[in-house]
This record gives sequence, C-alpha cells and structure tokens, in this order.
Amino acid sequence: MNLPAFSTERRCPTGAMMTAMNAQDGLLRSGHAGLRPAHGSVFLTRAFTMIEVALSLAIVAFAMVAIIGVMPAGLNVQKENREDTILSQDAALLLEAIRGGPNSAGLTVLSSSLLGFRGPSVPPAGAWTPLDVIARLSIPRWDTTNSTNGGLNHAQFRAFSGNLSDSASASTNVAFTYVVTAEVTSHAGDPFQPGHSYFLTNNLFEVKLTFSWPVYDATAWVVGDRRLVVRTLVSGQLQVSTNGGQLFHSTSYRSL
Repeated sequence: MNLPAFSTERRCPTGAMMTAMNAQDGLLRSGHAGLRPAHGSVFLTRAFTMIEVALSLAIVAFAMVAIIGVMPAGLNVQKENREDTILSQDAALLLEAIRGGPNSAGLTVLSSSLLGFRGPSVPPAGAWTPLDVIARLSIPRWDTTNSTNGGLNHAQFRAFSGNLSDSASASTNVAFTYVVTAEVTSHAGDPFQPGHSYFLTNNLFEVKLTFSWPVYDATAWVVGDRRLVVRTLVSGQLQVSTNGGQLFHSTSYRSL
C-alpha cells in the first residue's frame, strides 16, 4: 500500500492570505457581534469601569442640583414680572378713570373688583358704583377752597387685567390683590402772580397713586413691601359728587 507523501516544508502565505488574516484579526479584536469566534476563542468587549461610572453620576448629579437650584429663582422672577405687567395696566386704567371723572361711569370693573375701602371719606349708602370709587380716590389731600384736610384714601382691589386666576372671584384666595393709596394735591402757585396762582391752584392737580402688594391679610390690611408709584397731572375743576367725594370735570374751569 502506497501512502501519500507529506511535505514538511513551510510555505509562506501569499499577500491575499495575509490581508484576510489581518482583517479577521481586527474584527476579532473589536468584538464584532456579527462574527462567530474561530476555534472556540472568546470576544473581549471593553466596558466602563466603576470609576468612570461614578464620575459620570457625579457630573449628572451636580448638573441636576444646579438646575433645581435655579428653578425657584426663575419662577420668582416670572411671578414678579407678571405682577409688574398687571399693575402697569391697572394703573393706566385707574389714572384715566380719575381723569375722566363723570365720563368713567361705565367702568364697572372698578366697583366689581373693589374689595375694601379705608379713609376719612364716608362710604356710599348703597352698593358701590364706579363713580363712588373714583370720587373718593379724587378727594384732595388739602382742600384749599374749604380749608379742610381730606387725608389719604386707600382702596383694595383685585386685578383688573391678567388671566382668569389673577382676576378671580373675591370669595377665593387665588386672585392677585393690591392696595391703592390716592393722594391728590393742587398745583403750587406763584406768590408773585396771585391771579395765575389762584387759577393754577384750583384747576391743575397732581394725582399720585401708590400701589402696595402683595396683600397677606385682606381683613387686617397687612401688605407686603413691594411698591409702584405713578403720577399724572389732571386739569379741570374738582366738583363735589352727589353721592360723596369729588370728581374732575375736564371741560370746566374755575375762573378768577
């Protein structure tokens, strides 16, 4: 029996064989999931160490703490901006209502939003009307005609403008409320021109409204420390209202 002869010489791999072997070795080292290991070898996949995981968690926790810490400040700034916007709109409406006098009788939002009134003026006998509110906020601090001290009048309102929660019903504690202090003073005359001084003193007034908020206790009138002061000049004659207080009449002037 003739057996095949085996050659003991070592053959060098060709270039194509070397390229295939290198490619297979690279895939084995990278742990490609789509290839099966040859001759029972096991793929080695590199993973994160415990130190790397701990550092990653620390970075994420630090970022979350910073974000959570900034959120209350951002919400507080947003609330203050919303309150400033509401008060700016309400102040413009209230100033124009005082300037308009009897022409502001249709602003029912003044009487419906009124929560309380304090001051030397006498409240109306019946339900409050828009003119009742305006007439008492228009009382001058010093009445030069009658030489009486009118004092300061304070009105507590809920917001005229804003969303539904800001102008909610008075029976709820959701509405944004504030206190308005009205101060009406006549124009200071010129002592060297008494005729002009009389005319200006009795026909030109400065209206100053001070808004105070937030209202912590509406019954006891406990108010916070935030303030907004608005001023305007109103020309016209102040006349006594039939239901108390005084109203500006922009088309009527007191002559010499």
